[in-house]
Amino acid sequence: MSPILSTSLSRSLLLLLLALLSASCAAYRKVIQPGLKPESLLKQAYAGCLTPKDSKFPQTVRVNISISGTNQETKTTLDVSSRSLAPWDYRIDEDHNRFPRVIADAKCRHSRCVNLDGQLDHSVNSVPIQQEILVLRREQKGCHQTYRLEKKIITVGCTCVTPLIRHQA
Repeated sequence: MSPILSTSLSRSLLLLLLALLSASCAAYRKVIQPGLKPESLLKQAYAGCLTPKDSKFPQTVRVNISISGTNQETKTTLDVSSRSLAPWDYRIDEDHNRFPRVIADAKCRHSRCVNLDGQLDHSVNSVPIQQEILVLRREQKGCHQTYRLEKKIITVGCTCVTPLIRHQA
């Protein structure tokens, strides 16, 4: 699975959870009056909605993790990871107790960038580009399986940056 797909999947899961939460408050929506402070806006926007302190607040939600639109044809692009001046390779991170089970994680090939001739350029550094994603972690509790949201930082590619130069006094 490509990092773009796993990031898209994580965003889709987050959007689904937000949609579920906003749908549960739809019956209680009110018109927000202008000129209120941000904390007052939040209180007014969610007035009447259940909070985690309420006894009826749902502690669990049922989520369908099948992804719609996965059979759509997508245009394939040329291998950006090899054409980049900060090339990278993918490492597959597989965890059977996580959704998505497979996540591609990038690793920079060099600590320096390459020039147009493919030679290492010592004037610029190759650094990872990281992204925080949400995954579902499966936990076994007796005979029941539960899932919890978990943050994971993945590397999606690499880029060239000028080195940090520290002047000593």
